[in-house]
Amino acid sequence: MQKSPSYCCNIFDGTVLKDRLNMNSRINLIFKLPKEVAEKAIFLSKEIGKHNDSFFVLNGINAYPHITVYSPIYKESRIGEIFKNIEKSKKNFKLKFKGVGSSQGFISLIFENSPDIQKFHEEIVKALNPLREKDVLNGSDYNADFNEEQKGNIDKYGYPDAMDLYSPHLTIIRLKDENLAKSIAQEIKWDIPEFIINEVEFYKMGDNGICKEIIKNL
Repeated sequence: MQKSPSYCCNIFDGTVLKDRLNMNSRINLIFKLPKEVAEKAIFLSKEIGKHNDSFFVLNGINAYPHITVYSPIYKESRIGEIFKNIEKSKKNFKLKFKGVGSSQGFISLIFENSPDIQKFHEEIVKALNPLREKDVLNGSDYNADFNEEQKGNIDKYGYPDAMDLYSPHLTIIRLKDENLAKSIAQEIKWDIPEFIINEVEFYKMGDNGICKEIIKNL
């Protein structure tokens, strides 16, 4: 297990530490994927990326495969509170593959949203939403267009696909050609029909919704 970075380390002088803790970061609570699923997602992403222009390719180094639970913006000084708020939450779910979708160049595996998964998502949003910062980026770091419902969610929850709009998915890649992405999505064959999730992790996010750096495993 990768060790979490320290946010109270004495290598910082007082000014630098204060600035660090006051930084805003988009932090994603994700379902940790089984090794087989993660490796297959990375392989598929790299295969598609070999022949097509993309915004990112999954690599397990600075672009990790993941299924988002909730990803608003927080001050880094509140990270400890965030961990404490969910440590005892249930984290055992079965994910069932539903299909492959594409929107705005994103190619994603879509999974059934069971009542247990939806309940967990809503509990997490209710627990963590009070700790978030107002989304000063208004979701601009996703580099995507949002409908009115999603814009409302960004304002209310800091995450476009929260609550009633939540849909568990695993993004494989984002291509620059949206029509090509739709065509490729129709050809993808995914042969892992279901798997169990029993851990969650926190990641720092980058542009286009990528998870770029692990913070903590729970």
